[in-house]
Amino acid sequence: MKCATNSALMRKKNEKMILSMINKGPVSRADIAKKTGLTKAAVTIIVDDLMQRGVLTEKNGQTNTVGRNPVMLFLNEKAFFVIGINITRHHITVGITDLGGNIVAQDECLICLPESAFTKIIKIIEDQIKRSEIDSSKIYKISVVAPGPVDAERGIILTPPNFDKWHNVAITNELKRLTDFEVILANVSSATAIAEKYFGEAMDSETFLTLRVDEGIGSGIVINGSLLNGPSELGHTSIKYNGIKCECGYRGCLEKYAAIPNILTGTKYESWKEAVDANDEKVIDTEAEYLSTAIISANNIFDFEKIVLCGDLAYQPNRIIECISERIKKNILLNKSPFVCAGKVKSKLIIAASMAINDFFI
Repeated sequence: MKCATNSALMRKKNEKMILSMINKGPVSRADIAKKTGLTKAAVTIIVDDLMQRGVLTEKNGQTNTVGRNPVMLFLNEKAFFVIGINITRHHITVGITDLGGNIVAQDECLICLPESAFTKIIKIIEDQIKRSEIDSSKIYKISVVAPGPVDAERGIILTPPNFDKWHNVAITNELKRLTDFEVILANVSSATAIAEKYFGEAMDSETFLTLRVDEGIGSGIVINGSLLNGPSELGHTSIKYNGIKCECGYRGCLEKYAAIPNILTGTKYESWKEAVDANDEKVIDTEAEYLSTAIISANNIFDFEKIVLCGDLAYQPNRIIECISERIKKNILLNKSPFVCAGKVKSKLIIAASMAINDFFI
C-alpha cells in the first residue's frame, strides 16, 4: 500500500514538473525527457493522460534546421479555472480566471462580518459560474488571500492588525463546506510574489523579493522558483534595536517607520501619491533609507536577483527606485546588486487567483 502511495505521489510530482515546463512555453516530448531526466516512456504516459484530460494540445512546431518540424506541446489554458478571493480591510474581490490568468468574471463587495461575508461570497461564486457557463467540475481550486498573519496549513486567518472581526476565522474549512471545492489560503504578500512570478516583473527571475508597502509592510520571498515556506515578515524585522515598540512585541520594526501612514506622520500629505506628486525629496529619501536597511539585510542572506516594490509604493516609482538602488549598491556585501523595480500586477483578483494557478503547476 505504501509503495502504491509513493508511486502516485511521484507520478503527480512528475506531472506538475512537466506542466510547469510547458507553461513557460511550447516544448517537445523529447526535450521534456532530456531536461527532466524522465524516460521517454514515462513522459509519454503522463503527456498522453494530460492530453486525454484536455490539459495539453499538440501542434507542429517550426525550426530553422533541415528535417521534420518537431511536434510541440501547448497548455490549454481553459482546461481548468480557478476562483480567487481577495479579502482586504475594506473590500472583498471575488472572481474566476483561467490557468493563464485571463479574467472570466469579477465582482466586489464591501467588507463585513465573516458570517455575512460567506453568504455574499457563495452567492457571487454561484452567479459567476452560471453567468460564465463554466462546468463546475472544471473549477480546480479556490484560493483566498488576506492580510497576514495567516496559518496557510490550517487555513486560518490569525490576528491581522486592524482586522479584529476576522481574527481566527477558519476560512478554508468553511468555504470548502459551502462550495465543495478545494480551498487554499495565503498571506496577500506571498500571493503578490507569486502573481509577479507568473504575470509581472519577476517572470524571468528565480530568486526575488517582493515588498508590498501600503498601510502595512508585507513581503514575499521566492527562492529557485518556489515560494519560501513559512512567514517572511520583513516588515517585522528591526531597523532600530531601541526603537518604537511594535504591536508584535518587538522594537524598531520596519513597519513602524516605513508603512505609508507612519512615513507620512507629521507631514501635510494624506497619501503616498500626494507626497510623490509634490516631489517631496525628504519623505521619499527617508522612506528609501528605511526600506534599504531591511532589504540589504535580507539580500545578504538570500542574494536576490530582483527586488519588486508593490502596493502604494509602486506609484510613479522612479525616484524611490533610484534612491534604494544607490543605497543597496553602497552597502551590499555581495559583488552584484539586485535589480530594483516596481511590480506590474495591480489586479486584486489576479493576485488571489495566482496562488491556485501556482498550485496547479508546482
